[in-house]
Amino acid sequence: MTWELSQWTVPLAISGVLGLAVTAAVWRERPKTGATWLSFAALAVAAWAVGQVVVVSNTTHSVRLLGSGLTVAGMVFTPPLWLLFSLEYTGHDAYISSPLVAVLLLEPTILSALALSGSPLMFAEGALAAGAAGATLFVKYGPVLVAQHAYGYALLFVSEFLLYRMFLGTRNVFRKRTFFLLLLIVVLHACHVLSVAGLSPTPYQTLTPLGFLLFGALSLLALVSYRGYEFLPLQPILGLFSRHSKNLTPIARERAIEEMATGFMVIDHAGRIADINPMGKRILAREGERVVGKELATVIPPEIFVDDVPEFFDDETDASGRYSGIWVETPDGEQRCFDVLVTRLGDDAESGAVALIHDVTDRERRKRKLREQNVELKRQNEQLDNFAGIVSHDLRNPLTVADGHLELIDRETDSDHVDPARAALDRMRQIIDDVLTLARSGQSVSDTEQVDLAAVATEAWETVDTRDAALTVDVDLTVEGDPSRLRQLFENLFRNSVEHGGPEVAVTVGTLDGDGGFLIADDGPGIPPDRRAEVFDEGFSTDDDGTGFGLAIIETIVEAHGWEIAVTESEQSGGARFEITGESLANDQDVRAVAD
Repeated sequence: MTWELSQWTVPLAISGVLGLAVTAAVWRERPKTGATWLSFAALAVAAWAVGQVVVVSNTTHSVRLLGSGLTVAGMVFTPPLWLLFSLEYTGHDAYISSPLVAVLLLEPTILSALALSGSPLMFAEGALAAGAAGATLFVKYGPVLVAQHAYGYALLFVSEFLLYRMFLGTRNVFRKRTFFLLLLIVVLHACHVLSVAGLSPTPYQTLTPLGFLLFGALSLLALVSYRGYEFLPLQPILGLFSRHSKNLTPIARERAIEEMATGFMVIDHAGRIADINPMGKRILAREGERVVGKELATVIPPEIFVDDVPEFFDDETDASGRYSGIWVETPDGEQRCFDVLVTRLGDDAESGAVALIHDVTDRERRKRKLREQNVELKRQNEQLDNFAGIVSHDLRNPLTVADGHLELIDRETDSDHVDPARAALDRMRQIIDDVLTLARSGQSVSDTEQVDLAAVATEAWETVDTRDAALTVDVDLTVEGDPSRLRQLFENLFRNSVEHGGPEVAVTVGTLDGDGGFLIADDGPGIPPDRRAEVFDEGFSTDDDGTGFGLAIIETIVEAHGWEIAVTESEQSGGARFEITGESLANDQDVRAVAD
């Protein structure tokens, strides 16, 4: 066995070593998409390079034959392995079935065995002559190897098409990586075509592994590290493709992600940031920094979280889901709140994830302030309720005493002043009741339920002295409210209609068209336009015997539900018409309409 170093020996040996290095490096990147098949493809190219080292450096016929067989093994395995990688990398992994893998890998396995055995089906007779004739080692092929070239080229064309389509539809670091992979396979494909056509400037089948020599080094730099792409001059080329591409979808998608008001971040299987948009950097207070390729825990240290560290920081759990109200402390000491939506890119926790980060600090501060206001309001309501109860009790006691004395006076004398005095005491009791009701009805509604307005209006009518008045209920609306307060609202409005419209007044409860809500109308004398603005004022009444609190109580009940009330004129009779509206009422009406 004679070894002679040629000018191609060292470059080919380096190419083989780099191929093995890329194989090992990419293998460690599993389960990154396509890493397994890409590592096998790199191994095939490494075998190709090692085979050529033997061919160009040894003069023994049998050894050169073994080297050429190893070259063919790498050559025939490369196309199907690239196809399997491209299918998985571009999201077409559903097509990778066990039968497909078996079919794709069976052919190169058989051909490799034939090549290593020196079968004439692979190499034409006399193609392996020693010495200078060795330059024609792979110019003459057997019929099977010729057919295999055509088949392999077809597989490579499919791989290139898949990568090109993905290149057009991706952005940032993924776009650069896809371009690099596409360029790699195109260069290797072109080198092999030149060698087969006899146009290679280098002997034998050395051009392809020599072409891989450059890309092997770049693979170590870029395939394993996202940050490696920052050192590659790809941007001018990518810009050229973007300008001449007629497909606006990736351009629009990239522009939308770059300019969206929500932070966008991609985390790979190893917990590193693979991509991030400008808003994401701004949210993370990392503007102007290079964060792609860094571990998430170094960019977002766990100690910045005000409360517990979110689950999506745990690599051992499937953290897909929405995380609301995450408070963090920024480097300048300010506390801000975020909602984070995490979506896994695969079926397991090691497949990487996409995170959408939305700054909700203003919203959460408003909610916190509202909660504090509600607590304070509840405290004030309790104080007001206690005060009203005390006042009511303290006022009723003297009235009871006065009633007793009036009763004695009525028995002992026959005075005309007893009845007016008793009426005045009754009026004071009514005022006390109305003031107490007004104080309590103004409290915010907390315990609500679905209330059928038609049912509660009918119940309220039955509890009011309506004399000979008539009620028409034409409302089909269920609202979220306090049933007891709503019944009190209807009672006061019905009582108001009877007192001002007469004993035979006709009252209607109906539904408002358009904005939603409901109305209570009567055919009484109505309310003059110049008095409508003050009817809800406390103490206002057009009846000398009225307390002036009835409509004020109605307004506080309406406002406690978050609604609004307005008084107008009944369209048909000219009587009083009270319209109650609100956003929640409109929503309830819309839901009811959809259900019908």
